[in-house]
Amino acid sequence: MLYQVLRRFAASLVTLALVSVVAFVVIALPPGDYADAYAASRIAGGEVVTEADLEVIRHQFGLDQPLYVQYLDWIGGVLQGDFGYSYQYHRPVKEVIGERLPMTIFLATTTMLFIYGTAIPLGIYSALHQYSIADYSMGILGYIGLATPNFLLALILMYFGQIWFGTSAGGVFSFEYQDAPWSIGKFFDLLAHIWVPVVVLGTAGMPFNCVL
Repeated sequence: MLYQVLRRFAASLVTLALVSVVAFVVIALPPGDYADAYAASRIAGGEVVTEADLEVIRHQFGLDQPLYVQYLDWIGGVLQGDFGYSYQYHRPVKEVIGERLPMTIFLATTTMLFIYGTAIPLGIYSALHQYSIADYSMGILGYIGLATPNFLLALILMYFGQIWFGTSAGGVFSFEYQDAPWSIGKFFDLLAHIWVPVVVLGTAGMPFNCVL
């Protein structure tokens, strides 16, 4: 048992490493870099940016180094808890991630409970009533769920959520609760909105768990 856990953990680390390499390379593939984007924004504002200015920026951020050196510098910082600085939000990246991490964990946990809370009873019922109308009906619904694109299902659910329940389609909170401190009202407002992403994400994994 311990061997299997360690084996899965090691495989997860290898997968994360490969994903990080692929993501870094894909981001670096398009022509241009941060220095070019910086120059374009300055030029759009009427300023003059020389090639010497670009070279200074590239040297400052290590963009003049080979790609593998840039990756090693980046992953080394990540392993030490330094995710870099977001120039869009003008804050450290880990602060931006930290603000969104609790909601991400809540959404993932709620989706998992929805998947297993729905798939296991349906799977048991289907196994006990094999080849029945209910069994075939759930199989057909499962195939429909797999075939329906998530974005289309999300649009449909947001539409009916607005028509039936009056919930806004622009986020997981109503406008009056977006910047409000946490309260019972804000929590129930969250529950009134989060069912859409939970159902959309849950329908993708439910057919597989029904089969399992």
